[in-house]
Amino acid sequence: MKQLIMHSLKMHKVQSASIAVSVALSVMILVTFGLVYGGVMQGVQKSEEQGGADVMAIPKDALQYIGDTELLYTGAPAAVYMPAEVVDKIGGAEGVVRVSPQFFGQTLNSGCCSTTGETRLIGIDTTTDFVVSGLAGADQVAALGDHGVIVGSAVGGVFNNTIKIYNEEYQVVGTMAETGTEFDSSIVADIDVVRSISRNMEGYEHYWEKHGDPSGLVSCVMLDLDDDNFDAALTSANAKINLSGVASPLVRSQIVDKSRAQLKSVFLLLLVAACLMAVVALLQLFARFFSSVWDRKSELALYRAIGASKADLRKLIAGEMGVLVGCGIVVGIILGFVAQTALLGVLRDGLSFPYVALGPAQSFALELAVVIVFVLVSALSIIWPLRQIGRLDPSTAMQQGDID
Repeated sequence: MKQLIMHSLKMHKVQSASIAVSVALSVMILVTFGLVYGGVMQGVQKSEEQGGADVMAIPKDALQYIGDTELLYTGAPAAVYMPAEVVDKIGGAEGVVRVSPQFFGQTLNSGCCSTTGETRLIGIDTTTDFVVSGLAGADQVAALGDHGVIVGSAVGGVFNNTIKIYNEEYQVVGTMAETGTEFDSSIVADIDVVRSISRNMEGYEHYWEKHGDPSGLVSCVMLDLDDDNFDAALTSANAKINLSGVASPLVRSQIVDKSRAQLKSVFLLLLVAACLMAVVALLQLFARFFSSVWDRKSELALYRAIGASKADLRKLIAGEMGVLVGCGIVVGIILGFVAQTALLGVLRDGLSFPYVALGPAQSFALELAVVIVFVLVSALSIIWPLRQIGRLDPSTAMQQGDID
């Protein structure tokens, strides 16, 4: 029977190939969309659960170099600075519960450090920090000292719990929880340590000529507001930040809403494209097998005449469907995982968003759902042909085939 099925597929190779390719492309699009959408939604959810600063005060000219969503989701990969006095100016706003500055250092790479890939160096005030403490633990932040660092979940190059930065070894005292942002590829150290590293950094001299010595600078100020009087606290904080003359406010909830709106539009288009492709493939599959008995009645009658039973012909039709759909599904799933990386790259060229890849169980559930859809529709498409086979009279079918 296996040889007969393969022979039959070869006899209709153009039609068979087109169906297999359509199924593969449809499965690929559905899997790719499901993986990316699920990862983004999981990233957004984790970002909300982990909290962080309600408001970020950034230098007024920072948005000329980088977007607000990038500042929130990418660890601010830009050298932006303002006087450290701004911390005291905005810290007294009514409803502000906690205030903590950060200092953005250089983007590290394997040329200067033991890290793998681009890694952002960020300095935090260990006495006031509440952002990194929520990701790694307060004890780990307190243990930083002059030669301790906390690494993001995606940071590589850690050996024996140490990491090398410009020929200096630092003890890794903790690892931050996954955020789905480029903060996962960041190294956090005490703010004065990062300032010291940056002061002697080649190519950074013009920043210190413009802004002053790093010891008196910060890159942003994180603000935690009173949840019970959030609106009033937000108004007060924004006013204080704007009146400082050197900073502008970024409100986390507003940026998240903006990011969601952008992603919703993009994913709606992707969903429509995925569904249309799947419908086309399923219709093609349905038409192929629904009309197979009539189109091939002479061929099937010949098989009956030489001794094939009705059950054998049913196995033939079902086998062809199984091979075509099975091959398409397997190839489509593999291509879906490959295309996932490409789609993420395209989306991240224009948008910034958190992304946490689906786990093995979630990915398997997605694949299983896609497989079930295609198997069910394929099974429905051969119900009628299998019933028609039972009514097939060999002599009459061969005569009609000759006339047709």
